[in-house]
Amino acid sequence: MAAPELVRPSGGTRRLRMRRSWVRAGFTGLFGVAFGLGLWGFAVYRTDPGFAWGTTGWDVVYYSVQLFVLGAEATNDGGDLPWQLQAARFLAPVATGYAVFEAVRSLFADQFALMRTRRMRGHAIVVGRTPAADLIAEALAARGALVVRTATGDADSLRDAGVAGAAVLYACEAEDDEPGVNVLTVAVANRVDRNPDLPGLRLNAHVSDPELALALQARHLSHPQPGVDFFTLGELVARSLARRDRLVVRGDAPHVSVVGHGTFGRALVVAFARLRSVEIASGGEPLTVTLVGPGAHDAARALHARWPAVRAACRLVPVETFADVRAIGVPARIYVCHDDDGDALREALRDSDLWRASEGAVVLRLNRLAGLGGLFGTHDGAILDDLGGRLDVVEPGTLLRRATAPGALVHDDVYDLMAVSAHLTYLRNQRAAGVAWESTPAMVSWAELSDDLRAANRAQVRAIPDRLRQMGCTVAPARGTEHGRIPEPVVDARAVDEHDRWTAEKVAAGWTYGPQRDDARRLHPDLRPWDELSEADREKDRAAIRAIPVILADFGLHVVPLDGDAGWEADGDPVPDPRGVVRGWRMFGRGRAGQPGEG
Repeated sequence: MAAPELVRPSGGTRRLRMRRSWVRAGFTGLFGVAFGLGLWGFAVYRTDPGFAWGTTGWDVVYYSVQLFVLGAEATNDGGDLPWQLQAARFLAPVATGYAVFEAVRSLFADQFALMRTRRMRGHAIVVGRTPAADLIAEALAARGALVVRTATGDADSLRDAGVAGAAVLYACEAEDDEPGVNVLTVAVANRVDRNPDLPGLRLNAHVSDPELALALQARHLSHPQPGVDFFTLGELVARSLARRDRLVVRGDAPHVSVVGHGTFGRALVVAFARLRSVEIASGGEPLTVTLVGPGAHDAARALHARWPAVRAACRLVPVETFADVRAIGVPARIYVCHDDDGDALREALRDSDLWRASEGAVVLRLNRLAGLGGLFGTHDGAILDDLGGRLDVVEPGTLLRRATAPGALVHDDVYDLMAVSAHLTYLRNQRAAGVAWESTPAMVSWAELSDDLRAANRAQVRAIPDRLRQMGCTVAPARGTEHGRIPEPVVDARAVDEHDRWTAEKVAAGWTYGPQRDDARRLHPDLRPWDELSEADREKDRAAIRAIPVILADFGLHVVPLDGDAGWEADGDPVPDPRGVVRGWRMFGRGRAGQPGEG
C-alpha cells in the first residue's frame, strides 16, 4: 500500500525541498573535498622514505577511495601523516555515513512516512483524488494546515493517514456510481478510537447532490452526537464568493443580477440573502436580485418557497433577458453562474445586453476552465479583452483559499451557520420589540459580536438535537414556506432543559450568581434554579425553544413529530410538571419565534 501524500502548508514543501537540496549539495561537496584531500595527501605521503606501499598514480587513487570505507591500509597505523591526509581520513567516513543514510531512507521511505503520519496530531486529512479534493487540500495548505491526502477512505487508509490524531477530515471521493461513498468514509472515521485528551474530529462529507446533502444533514441534526457536515462544493464556493463581495449587498437599495439558476446560482442568492439579513435586522431595505434567463420564474418560486432568508431579505425579480433589467434598475454587479463552464463563457462573452445592463463588474465563475482567467486583460500573456477591466473571472480554489472559517476548516460548517442564524433571529425579534441597534453588546452584527456571545450561540444550536429528541421530533427537508410552531406547553417543558444547559455552560466558564450582571466579574442574575426565575427571565429560555423551527427553516428544514397521534393541540393550558416528556404536536403552520436570549 502506498504511503499517504503529505501536503505541507503553503510554501512549506518548497522550503523543505530547498533545505534538502542544500544539504545534498553540501555533502556532495564534502565528498569531493575529502577525495581531493586524499589524493593530495597520498601524493605527498608517498615521497616519505618510510612509505612502504605502492607509489603509482593508480595506487594513490585506490588508497583515496579506501578512505571512504575505513580500509586505507596506508593510514591504518596512523603516525605523522600529512595534514591533507589527516583531514581526508575523517571527512571521508562522514560522507560515507550520509550516503548510507540516504540509501536507507530511500529504501524505507514509505515505511518511514507511514510511521510519521500515523503519529501526527492536529493535521487535516483529505480523502479522494478528485477536483473537489484538490481544491480542499490546496485551500487547507494555503491556510497553514498540514494536510495528509489518501485516495480511499477505508479503515486501513485512514489509519495510515493518522486519523486517530487528526483535527479535521474532508471526504471527497468521486460519487459517480456510489453517491454515499463519502458518507461511508466519515462513518468509518467516526468509529476510530481517539485519545480522550484530543478534541473531537470534525468530519465533512462532500455530497454532489444538494437534495441528498440536505436530507443527510436533516438526519444528522436529529442525532444526539453532532460533529458531521454534509456539503456541496458549489455551496461552499457560493458562500465564499458572497463573503468576498459582501460590500455589494450593503447600503441603501442594493441590486445584483444573477444568470444561471442551477446549484451554484441558487446557492449564491441564498448566501447573499443571509448577508443582507444583517442589514434587514438593523432596519435596511431588501436586496433586489434580478434573475435573468430561461427558468428564472421557476427559480424565483423555488427560492422563495424554501428559504426564509430569501423571503425576508431579497426582492426576487425574474426577467427573460438583460434588456429587461434596466427597467428594474442598474445592478451593481452581474453574476454569471451557469453550472457548465461552456454555457457560462458563452453567456459572458456573447451577450452585449449583459455588458450594457450594468457599469459594474461581470463576475464569471469557472471550474474546469478556470485557467482561462489569465488570458483576459492587458497584461503580458493576455490575449482576450476583459471588457475594459470589468470581467472578473473567479475560480473556486482562489475563493476557498480566502475562506475565514475557524480552525482547520475551509468553510463554516452547519453549526457555525446555524449559530449566525440564531443570532439573526434574536436581532429580528429584539428589533420588533423596540430594542435599539447597538444598545446592548448583543445588538450588533455577527462580525462584531464578542467571542463569548458567539460561543453561546454555537452552544445553543448544538443543543438542538437534544431538544428535538426530548420532544419526540425529527428534522426533514422543507416542502414549502411553512415551518412548525412549537406549542406553548412543549415550549415550557423544554425551556427548563434549555435553562439547565445554559446554566451549566456559564458555570463551566467561571460565572456565578450576582444580583446585577457584571461581565468583568462574571456575575449573572439568571444563574438560579428555574423555580426562582421571574417570568421575564423564563421567557428568554422559552424564546430559545421557539426559535428552533425558525433556525432550521433558514436551512431548508422543518421539524416533524415522529408520533403525530400522541400529541395535542396547543391550547395555552399550563403544564403541571414542565419536565414531563411531551411527544409531538399536531399544530403546523407559519409560526414566529419569540426572542431567544443571548449571554
